[in-house]
Amino acid sequence: MLQSFAPTTVPEQGPPRLAALRRAIAAAGLDGFIIPRADAWQGEYVAPRDDRLAWLTGFTGSAGFCIVLPETAGIFIDGRYRMQVRSQVAEVFTPVHWPETDAAGWIAAHLPEGVIGFDPWLHTAAEIERIEAGLKDRPVTLRPGRNLVDTIWPDRPGPPLGPVTPHPEALAGRSARDKRETIAARLPDAGQRAVILTLPDSICWILNIRGADIPRNPVVQAFAILHEDSRLSLFAEAGKFDDAVRAHLGEGVSL
Repeated sequence: MLQSFAPTTVPEQGPPRLAALRRAIAAAGLDGFIIPRADAWQGEYVAPRDDRLAWLTGFTGSAGFCIVLPETAGIFIDGRYRMQVRSQVAEVFTPVHWPETDAAGWIAAHLPEGVIGFDPWLHTAAEIERIEAGLKDRPVTLRPGRNLVDTIWPDRPGPPLGPVTPHPEALAGRSARDKRETIAARLPDAGQRAVILTLPDSICWILNIRGADIPRNPVVQAFAILHEDSRLSLFAEAGKFDDAVRAHLGEGVSL
């Protein structure tokens, strides 16, 4: 797949989308909302469905986030993107040099009090705890809830349905069953009965599969639970798995 350098967003789309989001924020009884670059897998590369930051702001860099408040909308970008962001976003968004300025400090400077919403699927616990710690002396709280960007995105793409393919054992070096059993055998020593797998590359490794959900990344968007008896519960779009792949997964793996 060749990379295209054609623009995928234009600054003119930003102001009406920002206005729509602010209406949704107010309707939800909030004073702000956080829009990260990351998806539910915290990956650097995201599917079109999860490219919320680019859709809202026009910014297409691989890292950053936006915090929308009633009177201002800060787009946080690191040193790689300080020229790019000015050519991609409208003036309704204010570039914020990050990490020199952190989210909590910026919020404290622009919101005297209020409630800021976030989608808990798109943030790590540590990230939210860090912001809350920075706001502990301020009458500002964070509230998890539905993703408000999704509610105003009328033509949001559907979930990726790239076909899953088996990764031959000759190339993988070990069978998927052997990998499952090896890791499961270590769980009792750690005082655990199961382990939750959230990284697509880890899931592809343990099951000897490859995917096509993200351009130029051979991963399958999925979650999994490996149990102490080596059974694995796989959570993914079932339509990506044909009969041959289901047979490849074998006994002990439930989709």
